[in-house]
Amino acid sequence: MITDLTGVRDGLDVLHPAAGEPGENPTLDGLARSAPVLPGAASCEDLDRAFGKARDAGCAVIVHPDVDGIVGLVERSRFEAMMSGPYGYGRSLYGRRRLADIAQWDALTLPPSTDVVAASSRAITRDPHHVQDHVLVQGADGVCVVPMPVLLSALARALAGQALRDPLTGLANRHAFFGRVGESCRRSATQPGHRTAVVYFDLDGFKQVNDTLGHDRGDALLQEVAAALTEAARPSDLVARLGGDEFAVCLDLDTSPVAGRGVDVTAIAGRMHAAVAAISRADGVHQRVRISAGVAVSADGCIDPGELVRAADLAMYTGKRDGGDHVTGPVVVTTSADADPMMDTTVADAIARGEFRLLFQPIVQLADGRLGSVEALVRWQHPRLGFLTPDAFLPATARAGQLTELDDWVLHTSAQQFADWRRVVGGDAERVALNVNVSTDRLLTPGLLGVMEAAVAAAGLEPAIVRVEVPESLLVDQLAAAVGPLAELRAAGFKVTFDDVGAGGTSLRHLRDVRADGLKIDRSYVQGITGDDRDRAVVRLLVDFADSAGLAVTAEGVETEEQRQALLAMGCRYAQGWLFARPAPLTSLGTRFPAP
Repeated sequence: MITDLTGVRDGLDVLHPAAGEPGENPTLDGLARSAPVLPGAASCEDLDRAFGKARDAGCAVIVHPDVDGIVGLVERSRFEAMMSGPYGYGRSLYGRRRLADIAQWDALTLPPSTDVVAASSRAITRDPHHVQDHVLVQGADGVCVVPMPVLLSALARALAGQALRDPLTGLANRHAFFGRVGESCRRSATQPGHRTAVVYFDLDGFKQVNDTLGHDRGDALLQEVAAALTEAARPSDLVARLGGDEFAVCLDLDTSPVAGRGVDVTAIAGRMHAAVAAISRADGVHQRVRISAGVAVSADGCIDPGELVRAADLAMYTGKRDGGDHVTGPVVVTTSADADPMMDTTVADAIARGEFRLLFQPIVQLADGRLGSVEALVRWQHPRLGFLTPDAFLPATARAGQLTELDDWVLHTSAQQFADWRRVVGGDAERVALNVNVSTDRLLTPGLLGVMEAAVAAAGLEPAIVRVEVPESLLVDQLAAAVGPLAELRAAGFKVTFDDVGAGGTSLRHLRDVRADGLKIDRSYVQGITGDDRDRAVVRLLVDFADSAGLAVTAEGVETEEQRQALLAMGCRYAQGWLFARPAPLTSLGTRFPAP
């Protein structure tokens, strides 16, 4: 834990109390300390000698001489003032006086099980004439005392803990978490070798747990997740619940030369992810808990803590859109602005300023090297951040709720640019198709068919040469809503292709429930086709399936001649990747590529 947190240190300590320290609302038993205990019949001289032996004692406990079970106290400061006397004759005047005569029998006396909040309430609401500097704690084992400063300090810590703690899980809450991240970011800005990392978690499908099993089971699951994350975290990490089913962890990383290789934040995030996945759900639903995570790490310079958390959130959201249930990142945040390209702008503003660009990547027929199609890919020439690829701005655009607006611009602009290119090139370009990506947001928003028809009509294109690429990350529970819009597109003459097949866990469900014209095999399998038997088996399975189902199959991410030859041998018809060309403006693309 950070050791120089001024202002919030006590509150954070309450979130992670050490053994023997007060917890959220400790009892007096944990605060009590011993004090001299004397019978009421003893003299002031006896107490004077007792205070001489117990130099740290602030008071003494006096047992009532006549009434069983009643104790009082004599506070040292008052006693010493009496024994010194105004002229120095106090001891001679009061030395033989009984302690029963000077004891305060109205001292607040409470059992050891009384919690700090209740004890403080009793102490500070007493009549001012009956307020002492100590509270007596009387139990079966005897009597101890709690000084009022100690009690009120514990009260402040308990109230701070309640203010900084999530009441359901006992974890740090949002306020405590952002305070910790802020302190850590300040250390990163001032101490060489220090880095701040944030891991952002979000349960996949948590709403279904509440809807089907009830909120009590949902709350129990959140508590189990909290315990799993805490167990997997390092003692110095702060685990928090930010609200709903969102959790986050703040980590301090030491990357100085003395620390050697330093801490692998990805490994820590993976350990936490595995701990949640290992939760055994005793609710009759025999499936493991799925959770998505995003990781962001600060680099050199002053980083705004809110932007660092936002970067981790966006990384998590990217992973969730790609199917979820894994760790995405780490994203390295070098300046506050890097975390969110949508800060202080909108898609409409960027379109008006002409900042979005379209590049096109060829899809080549493997048998003869002829151009079969081109895929339109959007880029953003950002005024602050420079040239951005989709992974740098699409998650933020989705979070801002502006993906549909961006998709519509891409559809209209790509159709027009493609039509212009065909007219200029002529010849072989007439048989080339256009692939356009449609996000899940656009697919599930009413009006897609109208936008597509307006785009091709304005460009003078036929729907049959436009292939709509649907993300394979489309969630299973979204399939029912997607079937209708996709069927409308195909009925109007457009082609439908599933993108990145194999990247998530729903591809067979997609291909069974939705009629399509083609599929694209995810690059992760194509990359391993020449060196990994499992990847090669997956690619062969998909090629054979596409052939039997009458689907056009494209392999993505082809980078080597060996990969092309392996795909040809399997019967794959189309390929896309850097072996043929990188994304570029349409005007720089040819219509033929070297044949094998």
